[in-house]
Amino acid sequence: MPMSLAVVCLVLGLIFLWLNRHIRLGKILCSLGVFILLIFSWQPISQPLMQTVEDAYPKFEDQHVDYVVVLGNEVISDPRLSILDQLSSSARSRLLEGLRIANAQPNSTLIVSGYAGNNTMSCAEAYKLAAMALGFDQQRIIELREPKDTHEEALAVKALIQDKSIALVTSASHMQRAMYYFEMQNIQTTAAPTFYLAKQRPYTEWRFNADGLKQSERAIHEWLGQLWQRIKPNNP
Repeated sequence: MPMSLAVVCLVLGLIFLWLNRHIRLGKILCSLGVFILLIFSWQPISQPLMQTVEDAYPKFEDQHVDYVVVLGNEVISDPRLSILDQLSSSARSRLLEGLRIANAQPNSTLIVSGYAGNNTMSCAEAYKLAAMALGFDQQRIIELREPKDTHEEALAVKALIQDKSIALVTSASHMQRAMYYFEMQNIQTTAAPTFYLAKQRPYTEWRFNADGLKQSERAIHEWLGQLWQRIKPNNP
């Protein structure tokens, strides 16, 4: 990851400089750390990196589906907050896109997924409560509270729907890995990407910032995830 690599380079470089040993190496490491931060936080670099991941599938165009599957994401159980605020930004975006598709297709069923982890409620339960708070019919919602990752979600969905079709809702950056697992289960899947980090903007707005670094980090994370997905033992 760019941020982690930059920090390691800077810390090691400063140690060498303060110990007055390997001065040349210390200068090289510090310079490399600063360069990494600059290059990966500059949006003319980070934006195309992110787009190579997010643009793999087009937006959902309201094709007919039997089920709308919203994959799990981070939930922080905090009773001080509304149920929507207990969902992460990406989780809220996934749920809203799922509700948009399901509302446009009144005969479809919404499947919400995600386990609890260290929280007092599962992501699936939080999704359901949030959907109901937004006026969605609870009779059209199915919860999958057990799956811990995308592979388990694909297995659970396959067991539930058999040969029916789905719209798969997840973050655009995560869609390639998610589609891989669902297609491996021979599920009739149409991608419904959401929560885009790389949005078109005028060149004059391109600058060095934390958003650029976040884009680069996410893109590299997904590339490594896709690589591991294909080479790991017991690949589905």
